[in-house]
Amino acid sequence: MANNGNAGKAVKVASILLALLFLLNGGMKVAGMMVDQFALWGYPAWFQYLIGVVEALAGVGFLLGRMRFMAAVVVIPIMLGAIYTLVRAGTVPQAALPAIALLLALFVAKKSR
Repeated sequence: MANNGNAGKAVKVASILLALLFLLNGGMKVAGMMVDQFALWGYPAWFQYLIGVVEALAGVGFLLGRMRFMAAVVVIPIMLGAIYTLVRAGTVPQAALPAIALLLALFVAKKSR
């Protein structure tokens, strides 16, 4: 589906925001900056690196028009997992950012098919 007018602009803005978010957060995980947090949540250290690589690659995908849909499809389950993890850990307010990212990714996926 071609993006025209305001919807196309909205997809571009949402994609840039998602790219920044996932490049930053993915980079932090790849750099090993969240090992303690992942351990606190009960996840092994290697999982942080896996998620970080996937997030960073998705961040790049959001910047490439033809890859936006795939990037969105990849991050949707990651954001669902992040929301679940934060709610389970009792840090519900922290789930707001992944929830917003999830909604933006759903929007980009729908409009980029």
